[in-house]
Amino acid sequence: MPKRVQISVAMQNQVGALCRLCGVLARAEVNIGGMSIEDCTDEGFVRFIVDEPGAAEKILKAAKVPYRAQEVLVLDLENQPGALQRLSARLAEAGINIQYAYGTADLSGRGGALVLRVSDLERACELLEGAQD
Repeated sequence: MPKRVQISVAMQNQVGALCRLCGVLARAEVNIGGMSIEDCTDEGFVRFIVDEPGAAEKILKAAKVPYRAQEVLVLDLENQPGALQRLSARLAEAGINIQYAYGTADLSGRGGALVLRVSDLERACELLEGAQD
């Protein structure tokens, strides 16, 4: 079960803010593999899955950008009706809460990736090992 480190950054909701943040990562040659942005009126939260979380943390510290690193699940999921329902039912039956999720289908429409932050990461990994759609 692939656990990955997610980097979360609070960011002002203003023109160019995402560009500046992505520029900090790009200069360190950190590639963004997944991203979610939650907006609020004045501030939003950006969540990144990157190829080099250690390098991302180092460059964010150097740039004085406050961040939080957390482990999340990153799952391959078939792009078909019921796939997410089956996955979430397994977690619910085990008493594991999905705190948030984000993902996308690939451009072919056959598969995709889903990022999950759950209440019990280790138990979710055990439960879902080998059971991905």
